[in-house]
Amino acid sequence: MCPVQLNFLSRKRLSYFASFLLAGMIVAIAFVKSDSVIESLKNINVCWAVAGLGCYWINYLLRSMRFCTISENPLRLWPDAIKATCLHGLATYMLPFRAGDLTLPAILKSINNTSWTEGGRILIKSRILDISTLGFWMIFAAVLTRVQIPFSFRAGWTAVGFVMLVSPVILRWLISSGLKMSSSVLNKYILQFQSVSEIKWQEVIQSLAIWMGIGGCLFCAARAVGLPLGLGDAVFLISVQLPFQLIPIQGFANAGNHEGGWIAALSILGIPASSGLVFALASHALLFVYVVSLGSVSLFMRSRS
Repeated sequence: MCPVQLNFLSRKRLSYFASFLLAGMIVAIAFVKSDSVIESLKNINVCWAVAGLGCYWINYLLRSMRFCTISENPLRLWPDAIKATCLHGLATYMLPFRAGDLTLPAILKSINNTSWTEGGRILIKSRILDISTLGFWMIFAAVLTRVQIPFSFRAGWTAVGFVMLVSPVILRWLISSGLKMSSSVLNKYILQFQSVSEIKWQEVIQSLAIWMGIGGCLFCAARAVGLPLGLGDAVFLISVQLPFQLIPIQGFANAGNHEGGWIAALSILGIPASSGLVFALASHALLFVYVVSLGSVSLFMRSRS
């Protein structure tokens, strides 16, 4: 086995070890805080929990519609796009280090015989749209929220959001530069992905609505576990917590990312880290139930087909 292959296997083993370690740490913390977490789950507000589930499913319906908009080949909303979205969402949440995100081309290939190139293009463009429109919501929260936070943090958060917002423009410039500098052989491959930087208004509107659905889900989950947030506080929580979902350091079932985002945001809002941890663990348990519903629908669609 060559040194390159050995190095790859070593990094792969290290990533799995780190993922197990991160997930194990969260489980251990949950065990220590089990009394408080169980008490929070016992007093869960069912109405808010159901509302959160509704927002969660609206988010995935919008994602399915965006797949149809992005795809250059005909893709049926039902059952193809919805089935692909459910399976992809389940894999992305459950697998460590966001490895599940890379399964989309294989999922589309198995469902609709979509080419590997087209599946990769859909995945890349979806993530570019997610990053860009999340940048918009970060700017919105940093500028308009009434939460008392330091000006330096507010300005820095706005700057990060602006860079994310204009990421398609930056990518378009990089692709143009690559076409000028690369050989004719590479140009053929670059041109296949050039359209990922060409954003349509329909795709932008769908992506903004997707983040609204996710934000609504997190807000309802927070209220369901008894976290007394006002609307402005919730907007700020969402703008801090959601970017943590894009970080590729993730344990199984999103362990670590969820808790880190909630504790960071709640600490800035003045809630002690110990209390924020209990709310984070309780809301994670609720969101895990939402994700399991994706698997249930996927199994139902598979049995029907």
